[in-house]
Amino acid sequence: MAKPLHADGLGNKGLSVVSFAQNLGLSVRYVKNLCRNGQIFGARLHSKTHQWWIYPPAKLLCDPRKSRENTSTPMRSISLDAKQA
Repeated sequence: MAKPLHADGLGNKGLSVVSFAQNLGLSVRYVKNLCRNGQIFGARLHSKTHQWWIYPPAKLLCDPRKSRENTSTPMRSISLDAKQA
């Protein structure tokens, strides 16, 4: 059985922005900007805490590791079930 990504005790409910950023190797600020701009499918702003949470099936609508010149990159699926090395 794969180790769950959710070290913060959330089970399969969702990931915090910090956990999601660490799993992808991105900065927290960059992931928050992607959430604000609607470029992470599955990202929701919590109504009471005003913090972003990312729920499965999460997809990046852009590829952050590509240059910004190529805007026609396909969506990339992100698995929240197993940690990607």
